[in-house]
Amino acid sequence: MRKSILVGVPAALLIGAAALLLPPQYDTTLAPETVKLAPREFSFRPAGDYWQEKRAVDAPSQRKRLAPGFEVMKYQVSQAEYARCVAAGDCLALDGNLAASADLPLTGASLLDAQLYADWLSKRTGQRWRLPTDQEWAFFAGSRWADDALRIEGDDGSNPARRWLARYRFEAETRTSASGLPQLRGSHGLNEFGVADLGGNVWEWTQSCHQRVNLDAQGSQTDRAQYCSIRIAEGRHRAAINDFVRDARGGGCSAGQPPDNLGFRLVRDIP
Repeated sequence: MRKSILVGVPAALLIGAAALLLPPQYDTTLAPETVKLAPREFSFRPAGDYWQEKRAVDAPSQRKRLAPGFEVMKYQVSQAEYARCVAAGDCLALDGNLAASADLPLTGASLLDAQLYADWLSKRTGQRWRLPTDQEWAFFAGSRWADDALRIEGDDGSNPARRWLARYRFEAETRTSASGLPQLRGSHGLNEFGVADLGGNVWEWTQSCHQRVNLDAQGSQTDRAQYCSIRIAEGRHRAAINDFVRDARGGGCSAGQPPDNLGFRLVRDIP
């Protein structure tokens, strides 16, 4: 009876219908090398502007334990990896990035560029790739994570310039003294977990939004506002960058020294 129903149906329609029933064809060879991470405790200071009774203060340090449900790319996304996404029509070409080297990290990327690449890689591999949160970045950066507390003694908030100047000095001291040009992947070494080039001269986008948090006299949070048009980039120091910015040296850093370069690495969620 079923055979009689299909009599006269064009072969092209039958093939098309069968293709819809087949699982999508994934290419896992596109997946980059990753590093597995073990559960551990670590210290973390949230990013953002913290205020206590109308006085700017350091964000309170927190002791966290994280059992990661993800693996992290060993290296930052390379020029060649990103070029494949551009060639597929799913990523935007970057200004001034004509090369497609497999050995150089991608630079000049906005938050949107990073998100489009993560979506494309997820679609092509059948795996879930995404930007890390600021806290996850600090977790896998380990000793390469820069605690940005200013620790200004006796600051009563009457002179805001004290914190501005202290922030500028901190970021100037943590900037790389080498050339601002991107260097070969691996040039900045591995951290204790085997993740490469953390804290080099390429800052990395995270998905975390900039925030303002108010604390009471005892240090408890009273309210919190997020500003997701500004995201946190991690590197030799933290930076709050407008999501559309590709070159922070041309503007976009909320205060202090801007990053030399903006790139990214992704994490892969473990099913």
